[in-house]
Amino acid sequence: MNFESIYYFTELAKTLNMNETGEKLYISQQTLSNHIKRLEDYYGTKFFFRKPKLMLTPIGEEYLAYAERLLTNESDMINKIRDLESENIGKLILGASSPRADMFIPSIIEKFTEEFPQVGLVLHEKQSKDLEAMCLENKLDLAISIDENYQNENLKSHLLLDEKLYLCVSDRLLKKHVRNLKTLKKKSIEKVDLKDFSKLPFLLYTQDNRIRSLINESFKAADVRPNDYIETGYSRIALSICNKAIAAVFISQMNIKRWTDEFDDDINIFPLYSGDEPVTLGIYAIKNKDRYITKYAKRFVDLLEEYFNSFHADKLERIAKK
Repeated sequence: MNFESIYYFTELAKTLNMNETGEKLYISQQTLSNHIKRLEDYYGTKFFFRKPKLMLTPIGEEYLAYAERLLTNESDMINKIRDLESENIGKLILGASSPRADMFIPSIIEKFTEEFPQVGLVLHEKQSKDLEAMCLENKLDLAISIDENYQNENLKSHLLLDEKLYLCVSDRLLKKHVRNLKTLKKKSIEKVDLKDFSKLPFLLYTQDNRIRSLINESFKAADVRPNDYIETGYSRIALSICNKAIAAVFISQMNIKRWTDEFDDDINIFPLYSGDEPVTLGIYAIKNKDRYITKYAKRFVDLLEEYFNSFHADKLERIAKK
């Protein structure tokens, strides 16, 4: 038995396809088959049914859980040894949602690779709920995820930014639904009262989006039923819908900073409040609490902190002058 054979077994168990797994591992089907047979001979049992199609036996399913734990422990041990011997060699497996990864990865990857040229980076782009599951399954070293308040006892979380949400709406749209535009804008630059915007059409994110849950709570607190004119899971569309004065939109702090130069001149940006509190969404660095974190992973978190700290002093509110 060796760790290579165990790793090949876990990869085959994911696909249940010899050809696909062999191509992924850059080995022949015969080599892969030999590794599986060697493992089965070692334990004196079968891990796969071969007919009518390849599938795990009950023992194979039990062994898969054991093999994944074993490989994680082995990886942690190797990383600990390298850290103790000051060898900055390895691989950092990261996860993040696509919109955020597009922003922070290019901003910090150059400095990270300069400091750790022998550390490879693997990035998985998933939704936060999927990233959390991957951390729990030890498939990620670190993930950048969003949540209102992390309390998962099996995850260790570190708050990077309480990201504010903003209501963005054009003067063209407001003029169709609001009588005293000047008074409303002056009032809303401090904080939004959703009752003042109750007649507007809104673009809202789909219900599985975590920003949507915060928006729902804000409407509920204001006792307002929104006119959800458009519903989408694609955040990028919010900018064009806002600029075309089709609907009012809610946009996160990071995206507003990214799109600052793309907003039309008559777009107002108002901070969203629920009662007396700004509506925010926590951006966290998360990991499995039992997973060993390497020196280079800790440094990556430091670089993330430096990046997200740049957002704390931003004043993004604005009243359109047009």
